[in-house]
Amino acid sequence: MCTNHHSTADMPHRLLQDPGLPVPNPTTSYWQDPPNQDVLDIQSPSLPEKRDVVILGSGITGLSVSWWLTQLLPTVSISVLDARQICSGATGRNGGRINCTAVQDYAKYRKIFGNESAVQIVRFELAHFNAIYEFAKQAGAEIFERSEVRRVGAVSAVFSEEKLFELRRMLEDFELAFPDLKGEWKIVGRTEAVEVYKIANAHGALVGKAGAAWPYRMVTDVFANLQSKFTDRFSLEANTPAIAINREGTGDHPYNVVTPRGIIKAKHVVHCTEGHAAHLLPRLRGILVPRRGQITVQNPASGFPKRSNSSWSFLIDDILDYATQSPTTGHIIIGGGETGGKAEVLGIPSDAEEDILALSHLGGILPAAFGVSQWGHEVESKTRIAASWTGILCNSLDKVPLVGMLTDKLLDRPAGNLESAEWISSGYGGYGMVNAFLCGKNLAHLIASANMDANESLPEAYYITPERIELLQRIVKKVLNSRQEHARALL
Repeated sequence: MCTNHHSTADMPHRLLQDPGLPVPNPTTSYWQDPPNQDVLDIQSPSLPEKRDVVILGSGITGLSVSWWLTQLLPTVSISVLDARQICSGATGRNGGRINCTAVQDYAKYRKIFGNESAVQIVRFELAHFNAIYEFAKQAGAEIFERSEVRRVGAVSAVFSEEKLFELRRMLEDFELAFPDLKGEWKIVGRTEAVEVYKIANAHGALVGKAGAAWPYRMVTDVFANLQSKFTDRFSLEANTPAIAINREGTGDHPYNVVTPRGIIKAKHVVHCTEGHAAHLLPRLRGILVPRRGQITVQNPASGFPKRSNSSWSFLIDDILDYATQSPTTGHIIIGGGETGGKAEVLGIPSDAEEDILALSHLGGILPAAFGVSQWGHEVESKTRIAASWTGILCNSLDKVPLVGMLTDKLLDRPAGNLESAEWISSGYGGYGMVNAFLCGKNLAHLIASANMDANESLPEAYYITPERIELLQRIVKKVLNSRQEHARALL
């Protein structure tokens, strides 16, 4: 596969292809350095023969499902499989923000689903910061500190009057729909954007609150805790890809999860593999499509004060760059830079290569946005870009995650029932930190047949329903031979 920009001719094929297993040689993520040696390559001496639940994927979704199942079912047995090292996928490679762009998200989802669903989705996304904060706190003081879960200010800067006008209109609509959140977000004009927020070239900004964290540390530390607390009935199996799943009609554990190390018989199988989910679920190809994203870590120049309680987004035409600053190192973590448009990186399932165009854009955006003179001189002995890597996101064809029990329409093997089934949570579209944790919690409640607290329950649009699946399959048929239409539907 070509390293960077792909011909548009191969686009229809790319959107429908098997995403395969995660590649064995990914770029190195800053978050995973140093890696968590307690779980990195962990395996049982031999695979457990039977498990109540086998979870595929060891990111934040897999962790959430594991954690909540152990809370809900006191004797549950679980194995978490990962094709690579533990938490080496999207969660260990993201931008470190827990940022619901509530005002823009409400406008987007209202257009697609109408007002009621849009309100549900935004409230669900907004619930994530507190849910993750409380979870990390409950995990213990040391994990909480290492996870760096914190509230930050969020500044979305725009660089044209037209974009500023658009944001003003969005905020008015948002405040009508969320009267209880009036005043939580505000628009500032050019003067304040420059003088208070130091974004020298901005025309204005939308200012609100967000969160930030070091997700890899939180996930791997809590996994290590689960492993030591439930040694007899919880196991992490790194470097153990599921290469096939089949269901035999009889018995308590009808699923065979086939791996190169042997077979685990399971009652439930949970797909938490985001951009790679359609590998074992071929009927989801074209519905859940991987997309490669680029992230960098940069050393601020001499003129940039430490502002680790801030996060920034730069909205330039259709390009979105997003950044936070580490409270410990002062590094700026910045991702985005999709200058060729998101369609260019759709359907790419490999995080072994960097995106040169995105990388070059990200390398120049900070002085461009904050102002070259204000940014100052590069600090001697420090390179501008301290680290860079890619990660695989997953876009869904109807713009929202796909969560719930997999039905016969989505499987090329017999479907299960509440007693024993395959489940999925996938398709976060790059917003995993404001979706994955509570999607995982809801999935655990569904598997355990337990009631969910209404405040954190899934938006209706996320559930797998016969109507939704029929619509998705109709859309796939319709856009099948058109690269533009298929890409547009996914973005």
